[in-house]
Amino acid sequence: AYIKERRSKDGKKISYLITVSQGRDAEGNKITFNTTFVPKSRKPEKWRTEAEVFAEKFQEQVENGEVVSGDRVTFAEFVDIWKKSWLPNKTPTVRDNYSDVLRVRVLPVIGHMKMTKIRATHIDKILEDEKAEGKAPKTVRMTFTVINSVFRYALKKQYVRENPCVRCDDLPPITMKTGNDLSFFTKDQADRFLKDALTREYSFTFSGHHRTLKKTGEQYDVPEYVERHSIPIQWRVYFTMAIETGFRRGEMCALTWRDINVKDRVVSITKAIANTKDGQIVKDPKTKAGIRDITITKSTIDLLTQWKKEQRSLCMKMGTAWKGHRDVIKGGKRIDSFDDNTIFIQIDTGLPVHLSTPGHKFAEVIDLYNSACEREAVQANTKAEKTMILNKRLPKIRLHDL
Repeated sequence: AYIKERRSKDGKKISYLITVSQGRDAEGNKITFNTTFVPKSRKPEKWRTEAEVFAEKFQEQVENGEVVSGDRVTFAEFVDIWKKSWLPNKTPTVRDNYSDVLRVRVLPVIGHMKMTKIRATHIDKILEDEKAEGKAPKTVRMTFTVINSVFRYALKKQYVRENPCVRCDDLPPITMKTGNDLSFFTKDQADRFLKDALTREYSFTFSGHHRTLKKTGEQYDVPEYVERHSIPIQWRVYFTMAIETGFRRGEMCALTWRDINVKDRVVSITKAIANTKDGQIVKDPKTKAGIRDITITKSTIDLLTQWKKEQRSLCMKMGTAWKGHRDVIKGGKRIDSFDDNTIFIQIDTGLPVHLSTPGHKFAEVIDLYNSACEREAVQANTKAEKTMILNKRLPKIRLHDL
């Protein structure tokens, strides 16, 4: 072992840098293990002797494989190694989620600590603090999962001798919803949603108001007027398919026209759209079992066919404003790429619909329908008729509950 004396600027404090060399690796780089020793004796003449005894023990530990890299590497430093080696194999969504958990919940607490100094009690404290803050059991378990993945990789690469996560306290249980706790449409409610809420016209009354033309200053009155709107066919298709197939939101948003076999009435799920910090991406389904073919009804195929015609017409009308795929002429031949468009689009661009939009539209349709029922109930002739109309209102469930 090599011993180097180090003193503070005022010369009052002293420490020793202990270095043990184990030759060179395959690339010719030196393999060294370092540690610092601070003498305990108050007598300066004994400091060097204490350092030599400590250095001899440290050398034995290195030779016996008892010193690991985690003695010198902090948790934050190892996370950088883990991000470069382990994390890239995961999906962009997982990479973003894991990185956020570490940045916000973990690194501020144990990032400065050496890997081998972190104990189960430190991790338990992080989880207990999250529970005290009212974090959901699923959130607490996610934090543990991320920390555990870091230490499992550290153990594999011999940065630590043991994964402290295996000694942590029991995690909070996640209570699964069952029976009456589940939210969903009954069969009658689903029929009412499909055959009434999605197909009826909705009236919007605008009160009269005073207007002034900016160019001329001319003033005029706009009388009260009523507009009538129906649910766009794109969303009738989306919600009908959602109820009929049980597809996940990301799977639905990733569907292209090539995924529809009109003749056999089959929809193929081979991909999904997911959100990342860099925007939406197309990825594999959540599980291998997610790659599947589902047969749908003829009425749904008819809806899809009608919407495809309207989407193609929209593409032609928008011209260069259309950012999606379109038929092109190359070498005198027409190349049909329109079928590469997603079925569900942003109407103003032709690009894939944003993942958050279906949920907002679903809540919007339920609110419109329930409001219409309430207006009809006001005009009811009898109390029984009023109750019957109000009972037609739909529960406010999530899109995922379809």
